[in-house]
Amino acid sequence: MNTLTIPEIFSNIDFYKENYLSILANTEKYYTHVADAFIQVWPVGTIELYLGDLLQLWFSEKWLINSPCQLLLENYTQGRKQAIQRDHDLYLYQLSGSALSGINNSKVWSVSESKPLSLLLDSVFKYYCIYRGTERPELNQQQLIEVLKTAI
Repeated sequence: MNTLTIPEIFSNIDFYKENYLSILANTEKYYTHVADAFIQVWPVGTIELYLGDLLQLWFSEKWLINSPCQLLLENYTQGRKQAIQRDHDLYLYQLSGSALSGINNSKVWSVSESKPLSLLLDSVFKYYCIYRGTERPELNQQQLIEVLKTAI
């Protein structure tokens, strides 16, 4: 199986918009690996996100960050944050933090800047619950084995 990167997806975003429904319907295409796309929420654990997951969440605008949040600047270890709000620009692809404390360091792709940014979101649990509400195609045993082999 092929592994995509977030910059590759956004450099071909028109293709994915046009073929969105066929990707969701095709198990092999749906479960295409995307590098650095995951959910890592305490106490839930780590969940890998696939192309189909991201396309569902982005195109339904459920993981499109339009509400105010905090941009974590390069020197975040020194506590540097900046308020940010953009419409239809920030696409969440890496959700990382604690569901209890709310502390997080999540990654988004900025379309206007064509680069990843680190954000402090209002609630990782909210975005985790939205993810859990998505439907995924069922894998048969052979497809499951192939997905697991590529993950190793």
